[in-house]
Amino acid sequence: MKTEVTAWQLDIFGEASPIVVSEPPKADPLPDPQFWSEAIREKMVGALVSLATDSRRGDNMPESLADCCTLLSERIRNRKKLEMEDYRATLGWVMEFWDGALPYRYVCSISGYPPETIQDVILENPLLRRDMEEVRHSYFGSLL
Repeated sequence: MKTEVTAWQLDIFGEASPIVVSEPPKADPLPDPQFWSEAIREKMVGALVSLATDSRRGDNMPESLADCCTLLSERIRNRKKLEMEDYRATLGWVMEFWDGALPYRYVCSISGYPPETIQDVILENPLLRRDMEEVRHSYFGSLL
């Protein structure tokens, strides 16, 4: 817990002493998912699917796939402010090394996009392919 000096107080003998007030702990907005009711669970699943498949721009491209394309584009153009953890997680998700909250193939199938499209871009670009191989090797290792 972090404490902060909020004020100074002079006592009658002239000593200055700080008044330290600790912040009260913030309540967790949602309890542990194991305590969710079935209705809340269904709403959360609906919100998750909606978040992954909806588009803010009004086109048919889901935000999750558009974000993937943006990260890949920034990497190809060698942008300095690229969040490498997000980029590596995206590569793993698109190449189906892991599923995340929703599997890549599921997001593509509900949205009507062929999953191979972004995967082919990764495999055909030497930089992205090298990065993908590094992600695969760091998470799954090698027999050699």
